[in-house]
Amino acid sequence: PISGLVELAHEFDAWLMVDDAHGCGVIDGGKGATTRDVDLHMGTLSKALGAYGGFVCASRPVIDLIRGRARSLVYSTGLPPAVIAAALAALDVIAAEPDRVARPLTHARLFTTRLNLPPAESPIVPLILGDETTAARGFLGTAIRPPTGPAGTAQLRFTFTADHTPDEIARLADAVIEIGAARP
Repeated sequence: PISGLVELAHEFDAWLMVDDAHGCGVIDGGKGATTRDVDLHMGTLSKALGAYGGFVCASRPVIDLIRGRARSLVYSTGLPPAVIAAALAALDVIAAEPDRVARPLTHARLFTTRLNLPPAESPIVPLILGDETTAARGFLGTAIRPPTGPAGTAQLRFTFTADHTPDEIARLADAVIEIGAARP
C-alpha cells in the first residue's frame, strides 16, 4: 500500500524508498508500482528490461549525495553503452506493447486463482512450502530456503512471463497441487 506509506512518511517527516524491482516494466502499464510522491525509487534493469544494473530516481540533491558519498559508486564505472541501449530498447517495447506488459501479471493471477490463493500483485508468486525438500516436478521455481529465511518458511518463487501459455500455467498449478503444496 504505497500511498499509505507515502502518507506516513510525510506525517513523520521521513523519506520513503521503494524497491520496485518486481513492478518496473510490468505493473501499471510498465511504469511500476511507485508513485511520484516516493522520495527514492529504486529498480532493476535485469528483470522486465532484460539488461543488468539498476537505477535510483530521486531529487537532484539526493542523487548528488549518493553520487558523492556511496562507496559502491565512488570507485565504480558506468554501465556499458550496449546495456543502456538494451534497457532503452526494452522501454520502447514496454511503451509500444501494452498487452505484452499486462500478460505476466495476468498469468500470475491465473495461477493464484487456480490454487485459490490471494490474487498475485506482481508476476513473482511465492509459494510457501514449509519443508525445503518439496519441489514442483518439471518446472523451474527458485527455491528460497533457510538460512535465507527462518526455518519452516521454505518457498518456491515462480516468475510468469508474457510468453507463458494458459496450458503451461494449468500444468504448473496441477504439479503444485500434486505435491500437496496448495489446494484448488
